[in-house]
Amino acid sequence: MSSLAAQIHDLVQSHAIDTIASQIRSRLNSQYPDAQALYRAESSTQIRSGRSRQLGEEIAVWEARESKAKKERTTEALPDLLQDTRDALQDLLSSAQKLSLDRHTSADKLAVLIRDTSETESAQGQSALAKLDALQDELADLEAGLSEAILDPANHRPFPLSVLPKHRELYHLVKSIESTLPHDMGLVAAVVRVREHAWEGLKSILSQKLIDACEGIGWPKKVIYEEVPAQRRLAFEQAFQDLLYLQSEEDGFGENLRSPHWTSGKGLYALQAMAKPIELRFKYHFMGARGTNRPEWAFANILDQIYTHNQFLATYLQKLASSSGYSISITSEFTLVLFPILLSLLRTRIPRLLGHPSLLAHTIYQTAVFDDAIRLQAFDLKDTSLYEEKEAPLWEGLVGAVLREENWFESWLSGEKQFATTRLNEIISSPDAWFVSDEREGEDLRSVVSARQVKGLVEQIVDRYSPLPDLSYKLPFLLTIQLPILANYLARISSSLEAFENVSSAFMKTVPGALTGAGNTMSGATIDQRSLTSGKAGLDKLIKAYLASKWMEQVMESWGDSTFFAEMTRNLQTSVVLKWKIQSEPLLPQSIKSSTIEEKTTVFDVLIQQSQRICQRAEDMIVKLVTVEVENQLRQHLTRQWNQPPSSGPSDPSSHLLAALTTYISHLSTLLSIFPSLVTSRIYRRIVNNLSRHIMQRAVYAGWSKFSERGGLEFKEEITEWVEATRQVFVGYFTEGIWNVPYDAPWTKLVHVARILSLPTSSSLTPESGNEEPTFAQAMAVAWGETVGLDDFERKLGIDVGRDELQRVLRRRLECWR
Repeated sequence: MSSLAAQIHDLVQSHAIDTIASQIRSRLNSQYPDAQALYRAESSTQIRSGRSRQLGEEIAVWEARESKAKKERTTEALPDLLQDTRDALQDLLSSAQKLSLDRHTSADKLAVLIRDTSETESAQGQSALAKLDALQDELADLEAGLSEAILDPANHRPFPLSVLPKHRELYHLVKSIESTLPHDMGLVAAVVRVREHAWEGLKSILSQKLIDACEGIGWPKKVIYEEVPAQRRLAFEQAFQDLLYLQSEEDGFGENLRSPHWTSGKGLYALQAMAKPIELRFKYHFMGARGTNRPEWAFANILDQIYTHNQFLATYLQKLASSSGYSISITSEFTLVLFPILLSLLRTRIPRLLGHPSLLAHTIYQTAVFDDAIRLQAFDLKDTSLYEEKEAPLWEGLVGAVLREENWFESWLSGEKQFATTRLNEIISSPDAWFVSDEREGEDLRSVVSARQVKGLVEQIVDRYSPLPDLSYKLPFLLTIQLPILANYLARISSSLEAFENVSSAFMKTVPGALTGAGNTMSGATIDQRSLTSGKAGLDKLIKAYLASKWMEQVMESWGDSTFFAEMTRNLQTSVVLKWKIQSEPLLPQSIKSSTIEEKTTVFDVLIQQSQRICQRAEDMIVKLVTVEVENQLRQHLTRQWNQPPSSGPSDPSSHLLAALTTYISHLSTLLSIFPSLVTSRIYRRIVNNLSRHIMQRAVYAGWSKFSERGGLEFKEEITEWVEATRQVFVGYFTEGIWNVPYDAPWTKLVHVARILSLPTSSSLTPESGNEEPTFAQAMAVAWGETVGLDDFERKLGIDVGRDELQRVLRRRLECWR
C-alpha cells in the first residue's frame, strides 16, 4: 500500500494542478452538457446499482448450493475413505511384521556365515573364505582373457541384425544426398553402391547362417522335421526368421530393390538361401559335361524337388512366414525361386541349339511340358511375395520367358518349318506314299499311306506348339507351317489329277503336241504314259487321289471341332490385335477376318473347301474314266444290226461286248473293294446312268438300224447280262455283310426300254404264254390311244416310262407304222 500511495503521490506531483483541473472540466462538460443529462445519469446509476445487487444475490445463492452439494458428497464418500485407510494401515502392519522376521532370519544367517568364514582349514579342504579368494582370482583371470578376446578383431562377430539402426542412418543419409545432389554426379552413384553393398553383405551373412542351419536338418534331402533334434530345429527357425525380419526391414524402406519381373527369381530371402544347395547340385548334374544333360531330366529334377519338399514347406515354413506377416503361399514362393536355375540352363543351352532345329524343338517342347506340370501344382504369381499387394500378370511359363529372347522364337519357327517341309517331301516321294493303307482304326474310309503320315506330321507340330502360352506364338505355327503343309499336300494331289487329265486318253479329244508321243524314255526304256492312266492302273490312281483328299477333309473337320482349334478360332475372331495380321492370309476363311463372329467357322475351312473340290474332281474323273473305257469298248458293238428276222438263230455275244463287260466288272470290283458303301453307291449310280444314257443314245435312238422282234430280244438279253454281271459283283460283298447297295436300281430305265423293244407280235404268241403277255400291238394302241389304258399296260409290262418315251421307243421297232 505504501508503494502504491507513493506512486500516486509521484503522479500527482509530476503534473501541474491547473492542468489536472482543466482536464477534469473538459471531461465533465463532454459527459454532462446540461442539467438534464446530469439527472439522466443519476437515474441510470440507480438502475445499474439495483441490477448489480440482484446479480450478486443470485451468485451468493448458487455458491451456497454448490457448497452444500460438496459437503453432501464428502459425507457420502467419507466411510469408504475411512475403510480404505484402515485396510492400508493393516497391510503396512503385516509388512512391518514380516520385515521384522526377515531381519531376524538374515541376522542368523549372517552369524552362521561369519562363523564359517572365520574357521581354519579343516581336513576336508580349504575354508569358504579361502575358496572365495581363489574364485576371485580365477574370475579376474577370466575377465582379463575375455577383454583380450573382445579386443581381438578376429573374434569380433556381432549379431548382424544389431547393425540395422546404423543401416537406417546410412539409408536416410543416402536419400538426403540423392535429393540434394544431381543424379548424374558420381558421388551419388558411389554412396548408393556403398548402401547396396552393405545390405548385400548383411544378407549374405544371414543367408550363410541359414544354410548352415539347413545342413543340420538334412536339407536339401527330404526333411522329416519331427525327427530333427530340438536344438537344430530352434537354430533353423531362428535363422529363417532372422532373414524374414531383414526382408521386412527392406520393405519398410518403402523402396522395392528387387526386380519387378518373376524371371529374376527374387522372393523371400530365406527361400533364396535354401535354394542354393539345390542349385549347386543341379549345376553339377545338368550343366556340366556329364551324360545327364537331357532337358527332360533337368526339368524332372526340379519337379522332384518341389514334390519332395511340399509337405515340409506347407506344414512348417508356411507357419513361420505367416507369423512374420507374409500372406503368401510358401509352396508357390519356393517354386518361384527355383525358376532361375532352369532359366540359366535354357539360356546357356538354347544358343548352341539354334543350328539344330530338332534338338531346339525338343528342348522347347519339354519346357512347355514342365510349365503344364507347374500349373497343375496350382502355382500362381499372385501368391508370391513379389506380387504381394500388387496386381500379378498371367504366368506365361518358362516358354514365354525363353521365346521373348531375341531371334530365339524366329529360329525355332524357321527350324520347324524346314523340318516340316523336308519331311513332307520325304513323305510324298516315298515309294509307298500312294499305297492304300490297310489301317482303318474304326474308320469307314480307307486312306493312303502319305495322308496318314501327313496327319501324323501335322499333329506332331501341333503337339509342339499347343502348350505355348499365348496365341501370338501359336499363330505363326498355324500360318507358316501347319496350313501350308496341308495346302501343299492337297496341291500335290490336285496337280497329279491335272497331269492325269493331260496324259490319259479318256480325258482328251485332241492331244497336246508334247504329250502325243509314244512315251517317255528313261534309262533306255520306253514307258507308255497312257498305259499308266488307263485300265485298273489309272483307276487306282484316281481312287488314291480321292481317298487322300477325302480322308484329309475328314481329318481337318475333326481338328476344327477339337477344343484346341475351336478355342484358337474363337480367339482369332475376338482378337483386335491379331486380326489385322491375318487379313492377307489366303488360307484363313474370310469369316475369321471379318468383324462378325460365326460359330461354325474353323481355321481349316479354306482347305476343307479345297479338299472337297479335289474329291469332287477325282470322283468325276473316276466316273468318266470307267464310263469312257467301257463306252470305247462298246463302240464297235453298238454299230451292229438289230433287225434280224425271227427265223435266225441266237447269235453269240460279240468280243467287244465281252470286253466291255469285263472292264465294267473289273472297275466295279475295284470300287467295291476300296470305297465305303455310301461312296460306292453314288459313284456306281453315276457310272450306270452314263452307260445307260450312252447305250440309249447309240443303240436305241441313234442306232444303225431299227429293231426287229428278234433284235429286241437280243438287246434285252444284253441288258440282262449287264444287270447280272452287276449282281455277281455285288453278291460277293453281300455275303460278307458289308455292302448293302440296291445295284439294280440304276439299270431300271434301260431295262424298261429293253422290255418295250422286245414286245412280241400277236402272231408270235405261244400256247404256253396265252393272252396274258402284252404285245407290240397293244403297246401301239396304248401309246397312241386313250390315256386310261396306259397305266394298266405299264403295270402288266412292269415299266414306268410315260407316253412320250413309250412312243419314241416304239418308233424304233420295224413294225411301228406311226
